[in-house]
Amino acid sequence: MNPEPIFMTRRDKVLHEANQLISQDRNNQYGDPHINMLMIARAWSEVLDHTVQTWQVPIMLAQMKLARISSGGYKEDSIVDAIGYLALASEIKDKNVPEL
Repeated sequence: MNPEPIFMTRRDKVLHEANQLISQDRNNQYGDPHINMLMIARAWSEVLDHTVQTWQVPIMLAQMKLARISSGGYKEDSIVDAIGYLALASEIKDKNVPEL
């Protein structure tokens, strides 16, 4: 586990929490996020009858979190989750995760 820096701004803390979620907590709970996003992309592609790229999944999940926030359902963890999803989108795009 990464030690938490002694002095953190609120921004640092949120980014640290998002990093913990995507690199440790959720990864330990649900497995490799790249595989998870690929499976979701395949399922959504079937339902929508339109190809959803793997990197698009975390972007859409982040948009869902932002919609919840803007509808009055503010929870701080929604912001942390949205940041984590966007970081995953970038990571998936950079790593060229296999597509459908």
